[in-house]
Amino acid sequence: MDNKKDIYNLWVQYTTKNDETYFREFVARFVDIWRSQLQLDFQSDQCPLWHEVRPDHGPHLGRLPDELLPAIGKFIIVARDACDRDEELTAQGIEQLAILIDCLVIICRHFDNILAIIKYEYKPNLIAILSKQFNRQMKERRASPAVTRLFRSFSAFLEVMYDPYLTWRSFLRHQTADYTRLPYKPHAVHVEIVPFIYDCFQNEELLRFAEIGESLLHVLGAVICGSQRNGMRAICPATVSIVMRILRQWESGSSLRHVALNCYALMVIVLQKSSPEERQIDLVTLIQHYCDALQQLLATKHFDSGVANFDITSDSDSDSDVAIDVNALASTVAGVQLFLPAGEAIGETNLLELLIGLPQGIKHWHVSHTSSLSSTMDSLAALTHSSPRSAEQLKLGGRIERLFGHMRQLEAPSVALLDSCFNLGYNAAQRLLVLPEVMLQLLQWLPDLQEPEQLHLSMLLLKGCTDNYGTKTVACASRVVRAVCACLLRGCETLSEMCVQTLIKLIEELSKLSIVPVELKCIFGLLREGAQFPQHKQLQQTLVMIALQSLRGSNCCSEYFAIEQPSDGITVPEIRNWISGSYGFIFHILVRFNPTDDAESSARRMLLTLQTGSGGGFEIFVQSNGNLVVAALTRREYLTTATATRTLLDGQWHYLTVAVTPPKRPFSYSQINIFVDFVQKLSATLKVQAVNEPFTVCSIGAVVAPQPKHSEISKGGILPRSSSQESGGHAYKGMLPSLLERTLSANVSNYFTLPLRTPTAFDPNVKNFPIGMQDTVFGEQSCLQGHLGGVLLAEPTTSLKTIFDAGLNFSSIFSQDNDLLELNSRFVFCYAPGAVWHDSCQDLIPGGRYPGRIHAEHRKTVKLQDTINSIGGINAMLPMLHRLVREQEANVSINSSCSDESTATPTAEEFTDWEMLSSSNSYTEWKMTQHPLASLLCLLRYLTHEHETNQQQLLSSDCLAIMGTMLQRCPPSLFDVNALMATHLLMESLQAHKSPAGDNQQQLMEALYAHIAFDFGIWSRLQFQITLGHAQYLSAMIKNDRKYFRRRYGILFVLDVVRQYYSTPDNICSDDARTIRGTLFGIVRFYLQKDVNIKEVNAMIAFLASVRQELVLVEFLEMMTLYVRGKNCRDQMVLLLHEPQSANLIYNFFVDKSYSSAVQEAAIRLISGLLATSRVHQKYKQVLRLYDQSGDQSMFPGFFSFITPMSLSSTILFHLVDEMLGAQPDYGGLMFLVYHVSSCDLQVKLEIAKRLLQTTFVKQQSTVAIARQTGWQESIARLLIRKHITSVPPDEERRRSFGISMDVLLEDNSSFLAQADLITFSDQEINLAQLQQEQAQSQEEHSDRELILNEIQASVSEAATVIESEIKELAESVSGAVVENVSSVFSVLRQTTHDIQDTFESLTLGSSTDNTDGVPAASLQRDESLSSDSSTQSPHGPTKKSDSLESTTAFDFVADGDVDTEEQLVYLVSNTLFNVFWRGIGHDHPQCWQERGQVLGCINLLALNNELITSHLSLRLRILEMAVQASLFDLSEHGSQTLINQENASHILRMVYELVVLGSNEDESKKCSTKLLDGVLALLDALMIFQQGSSDDWSDMIRLCLGLLLKCSHHPNPGIVAMATAKLHAILQSRSTEDPAELSYLLYSINRALDNAIEVGNPEEYSFLMPVMKALLEKCRSAFNLDTTLPDLPSTSSGPVFFNDFQMYSTSKKWRNFIERMVSDIFTTSIPE
Repeated sequence: MDNKKDIYNLWVQYTTKNDETYFREFVARFVDIWRSQLQLDFQSDQCPLWHEVRPDHGPHLGRLPDELLPAIGKFIIVARDACDRDEELTAQGIEQLAILIDCLVIICRHFDNILAIIKYEYKPNLIAILSKQFNRQMKERRASPAVTRLFRSFSAFLEVMYDPYLTWRSFLRHQTADYTRLPYKPHAVHVEIVPFIYDCFQNEELLRFAEIGESLLHVLGAVICGSQRNGMRAICPATVSIVMRILRQWESGSSLRHVALNCYALMVIVLQKSSPEERQIDLVTLIQHYCDALQQLLATKHFDSGVANFDITSDSDSDSDVAIDVNALASTVAGVQLFLPAGEAIGETNLLELLIGLPQGIKHWHVSHTSSLSSTMDSLAALTHSSPRSAEQLKLGGRIERLFGHMRQLEAPSVALLDSCFNLGYNAAQRLLVLPEVMLQLLQWLPDLQEPEQLHLSMLLLKGCTDNYGTKTVACASRVVRAVCACLLRGCETLSEMCVQTLIKLIEELSKLSIVPVELKCIFGLLREGAQFPQHKQLQQTLVMIALQSLRGSNCCSEYFAIEQPSDGITVPEIRNWISGSYGFIFHILVRFNPTDDAESSARRMLLTLQTGSGGGFEIFVQSNGNLVVAALTRREYLTTATATRTLLDGQWHYLTVAVTPPKRPFSYSQINIFVDFVQKLSATLKVQAVNEPFTVCSIGAVVAPQPKHSEISKGGILPRSSSQESGGHAYKGMLPSLLERTLSANVSNYFTLPLRTPTAFDPNVKNFPIGMQDTVFGEQSCLQGHLGGVLLAEPTTSLKTIFDAGLNFSSIFSQDNDLLELNSRFVFCYAPGAVWHDSCQDLIPGGRYPGRIHAEHRKTVKLQDTINSIGGINAMLPMLHRLVREQEANVSINSSCSDESTATPTAEEFTDWEMLSSSNSYTEWKMTQHPLASLLCLLRYLTHEHETNQQQLLSSDCLAIMGTMLQRCPPSLFDVNALMATHLLMESLQAHKSPAGDNQQQLMEALYAHIAFDFGIWSRLQFQITLGHAQYLSAMIKNDRKYFRRRYGILFVLDVVRQYYSTPDNICSDDARTIRGTLFGIVRFYLQKDVNIKEVNAMIAFLASVRQELVLVEFLEMMTLYVRGKNCRDQMVLLLHEPQSANLIYNFFVDKSYSSAVQEAAIRLISGLLATSRVHQKYKQVLRLYDQSGDQSMFPGFFSFITPMSLSSTILFHLVDEMLGAQPDYGGLMFLVYHVSSCDLQVKLEIAKRLLQTTFVKQQSTVAIARQTGWQESIARLLIRKHITSVPPDEERRRSFGISMDVLLEDNSSFLAQADLITFSDQEINLAQLQQEQAQSQEEHSDRELILNEIQASVSEAATVIESEIKELAESVSGAVVENVSSVFSVLRQTTHDIQDTFESLTLGSSTDNTDGVPAASLQRDESLSSDSSTQSPHGPTKKSDSLESTTAFDFVADGDVDTEEQLVYLVSNTLFNVFWRGIGHDHPQCWQERGQVLGCINLLALNNELITSHLSLRLRILEMAVQASLFDLSEHGSQTLINQENASHILRMVYELVVLGSNEDESKKCSTKLLDGVLALLDALMIFQQGSSDDWSDMIRLCLGLLLKCSHHPNPGIVAMATAKLHAILQSRSTEDPAELSYLLYSINRALDNAIEVGNPEEYSFLMPVMKALLEKCRSAFNLDTTLPDLPSTSSGPVFFNDFQMYSTSKKWRNFIERMVSDIFTTSIPE
């Protein structure tokens, strides 16, 4: 506010005092105030643009002093007068004049003031002043700042007057004004303005004062740009010459040149939009002047020398120096981009040729060419992008090649230059590849660049050629791929790695769309080994990805029309001849829409237009949001129905079908059905009358509606208004207000755009609009903007299924054998891209009634699957495989020479890519393509997938056989899981193909199987995981088609594979080989489960016979065992295996001692499985059971004779035992087996003993059958042998260690008779010379190991016969008193014979028996049980009982873990021996006790040469204990009167007597037990031997029993003593006898026992014996007359005192004399005769 008051005061002071000072100060302050509010410096970036300028920015004259303008004019006149008087204006005066002009500028910023200022004659006076000052300035050396400012202010004044909206300044900032929005009309330019500018530029010195020149040019530009009328006046030859002189001089400043170029461009634009009659100079002439200026710039000599002779600075100390703008050429060339709309006029000049030759013209300059070249490229790019004609001209005559050829001769290009070159070929704004030839030249230039530039340019090329579908298509048609290959081949050593990768990516992206033979040949050329292309692996992967993309079918249409330009499309002129079109139609089209960047743009992308002469008809179009719309046009309505789908704009091919069905009856409606990709999307009812007139317009994908006539608006849209516009006043504004126009264009719903409301009910899917509003609602029509693959128009009666089934090939509908008349009646026209000739579409319907006119580019793509047939077919990829194998072999040889590490199975971490994914997974496909070998296999799959020709080539060229041979040489490291998956996918692809030629398909699959799939020469060399995966895949494949594969790859093939490749593989470990064999054997098992024949069985038997690797045999035998036992086993298989010379040959594994126990165990399990099956009758099992049916005898002894010495494992033994104890027991073989088990481990013996004992209880007549076997006693008893005694004592000592001595037994010796008590033998001597001779012979045979087993057994049998005859003669000579004892002695001798036989047989064992202790025991763990009632034995765990044993109470204690294992064995063997001893030998057998005695004798004889687990005495004691109990049981059950039971009891008592009394062993604790004695006492009571009045037949038994009791009376066990003495006491008390001999014997024996008790100090035994002695003395009192003989004998009636007294008395001499003289004599002389 204060400023306004001060200014007001200054104006008042001026008006009152008329002082110039106050006026100057007022103007200065006025300008300062508005300078802060208005931008007066138009060169500033803050200068407002044209649309920011308001008409009232400045002050209105009504608010300013009335005398202001006259005052300003007065002072301007004063200044002119001073100039006219040649008075030089001071700098202050010039400054004051400039301030006055600035004040006028401010006032003119309000448009209402401009007319008032024009009325004042400011301009003539100012021009006169500036002319004077200009002339003076030109004479100066330097520019005066005041003068410069004066010209700048004057320029601003004229600009705001003739260009009030500052459109010129906006043009300089590349903002073109829209003159339709500028209501103010500038005044006509004054006549003196242009001449003033021209006069100034006539001075040559103006170039040194660039700022003054710029100001003048700004005035000229503002005049031209302000209005079309002023522009036409200002553009004249004079002004053009001014501008051209600036442009063609190197001395012009850069800023001045910049303004001149924009001024020139504005001239060109204004002239272009003007009529020819309005022009003062022709447009072509104007452009030619520009060309002349360029030529003059190129003709300079400034840069010819390497030494610069000029100064490039604007300040110079010398007047002779000239400032040169080195960027003059670049700036001038860049000016072409400012006047691009003048394309046609440019084409008539040599500008294009001049720009092309520019690099050649400057190549001799010794300056940087980068800026000039960049400007040239940018200008050419702008020119070709805006003018298709220029682009076509540039392609002609090799101009592009010449352009880049000259550029390559210059220095290395910069990144900016490369960008400019790239922009020449690629229009980034429209995303179009305008000049693909430029890309070819850049690719040729690429190897010569540096690495940063290479990478940058390669990325640009990749973007430009693959930006969208259109650019890819153009690049493919221009053979960019071939150029890339040539670049890679030429630049193998110069191109960087990243650049090469980018170029390979470019090849991939383009080839995915289309690739021609020459390009594919170039790619294969790079893959050749001779090309030495380092990145051939990546290129190979790229080739695979190309084939994959072609396979996926995204580019399903290989030939199409590109309808992308506004004028493109198909028209059908003859459609008017279609009469039945009014009844409906079916429109079917294959189309692909280009995705649009601007989703909000409103346009109708037309598919079909059918119009009548009156404007009715149908439209089918797609909106920008992807909706498919069908519209019906009437005279008043526009009815539409749309289906909402966004998939149409996804860049893929789609089938669109629209069926308009007419009403079938009167007063009904038409039906519209829309199908997208054969799926119905919409069905709507359309109420529209039938079209009664023919269609006159039919267009497909083309725009047929006329464009709105806005020619005036379009002309003045971005240019100055023409004179015709200005003459019409405000007519240019249009009929409607601009706001309403914008509203309608934005599709805002209003009265005009809302659907009509009518009382008629419509389908909800149908909308109705007024006719003529379709452009407002749906947008204006546009072409298809996409690709057309085929189109068909048919009658509504045509079957849609017929159309849909045709698919991509529309013409197939008409190639069928259909009636010609029927086709013509059902179809209207059909167009396909392949039927085009000279812009004419051939109608494919027979007759061709409706040919079409096409205005579109015809394009064709070729898939890799088809292209490869032109360069050799599938065989072209074989060199790639050959090179890969050779390189890998070289690498493997190098690695093997450096390291000899063995191949180990990769760990799980090394095989993290082991992923069994679906073949459709994109990641899986990508992973396979990254591997060299897998990528080649994938390539083969892609090329042959569903391609009949390539598959036929694959078969006919032996390609698979060659590949198989190469793969056999392939290093294992090259064939990984990806290659495996690729191989399997190839097989699946060929299998899935349904070829019309079935024979060829079958032959191809057979070749694939033979040379790759089943050629284990390939797979056996690979890593374990790979081989296993392939074997499992083959297994699955065989299961899917068993019958086919069995014919050629059956059991024999699989077994041959195992024998040849996996018996002893050297490339994998044994565990891995076993796993693979398991998979292959699984295939064999699968075959066997379905069917089997004798050939396959023979193949398996031959396999077992030919393979020597034990692991393989074990695995195969185990597989067969599982199969035989499985539920899927075929009966025929089992029958065939039981045939002779079949499974029975498996026993050879036992005969051949080279096989280990593992093989034998597996073999015995298979045999057991075959024998256990119920699928075959028992009579068919005899062969496998080794039972001679003809001789009715077992062949196991003969079988065992071949495997002696026996070294079978526990498992085999258990299985053999189970076999022999099966449904048809073989006890002969069992005894032979048990006999040889003595050398086995304790656990084995225990298990066999369990089964033996179980058998005796479970199987009926088993004991009888065992008893019938020769030598069964020794066989069973040998289970108790711990080890053989190597150093045996002499025969005499060995016999004396037993209970009876053979020599003593057979001699008449009185001492023996004394020991034998009541038993007497004959004096006959038995000669054992023959026995000793046989023993000596056996020792000699022991040293001779070559003696055959059969000869040994024969000699043993002969010796046994001789000894048996001698023993029988001995038995006949024995006295009758001891006839019962003969059987016992005979049993001992008979068992001795068997022991001798065992000795002979043991000789054949050789070192196996002698080294038993030194050899570790065989494994006792049984793999599996062969029968349900057999137990499983484990060496590391407690013994498990079988089910049958668990049910037997007799073995309950065996399960107790606390019981010692040896004790268990002793228990089992003793019970088994007794069971056979008692139950196996019949009681009624005449020699039953002779055979029973052999059991005890056998035990004694075994102990001669062997160390037993338990004492032979303890064993005999156990057996006798059980025998006594059994006899008691029989007596209690059948009564004591039974003669057989009594006889058995007597024999048992004799055996007990023999053990207890006659036994010479000093260990009395092992010869008698309380249990035995208790049983014997019970037996005595049962037999009533000591009863009063017993028969005399028991006399011998009485003596025997008394001897037994007397022997027990001095036993170490007090319990036995107590029982024996108690029984003796009872006998003495109850039995009355007066026999002196008996009493003497008793008294003598009891006395000895008492003496012994007293001697050793055993009072307990003494106390037991004294009652017997007391009773005995009472019995002997009368017989020996004790009262007389021993008068001092203590009285027996004295009670307990007698015990002590007799103890003292027994030591007296009298008592001893009595015993020695009287009792002993009677005892000696009373022996029966």
